[in-house]
Amino acid sequence: MGNNTYLTLGQAAEMCGWSKGALSKAIKSGQMSAHAKTKAGFQLDPAEVLRVFPKKAETQGSEQSETPQKHSENSALSAEVEALRQQIATAELERTREREQLTDRIENLQQMLSDEKSERRQLTALLTDQREKAAEPPRKGLWVRLTGG
Repeated sequence: MGNNTYLTLGQAAEMCGWSKGALSKAIKSGQMSAHAKTKAGFQLDPAEVLRVFPKKAETQGSEQSETPQKHSENSALSAEVEALRQQIATAELERTREREQLTDRIENLQQMLSDEKSERRQLTALLTDQREKAAEPPRKGLWVRLTGG
């Protein structure tokens, strides 16, 4: 592309209806990019100028001079809000996944406990004397034993 496709700061200001100072400030703050800076000044792409500084209507007041900055701030805030929403969504997904893992772990532990109880009952039954006891003769009282009868 030849140099005739780029605008000087003055031409850009005239094209969009904003002051050269406003355009210069936008370039220095990074809101708008310049193609190059020469001894004559900045070389600006017309599309970039109109992106950041839409043309002013003849009837708009001077309070509109802050619109590109406000628009830029709103865009930055919107982007930050969207990034935070994505972080929240990611955190919620992770929390849900961890909750599912913990629920599965609890169910596994409960099943293991139930199996251990069942096994303990079986082992206790094996260790206990399960034979039927023979009927023992009734015990004799003290007097019968003393008298020999």
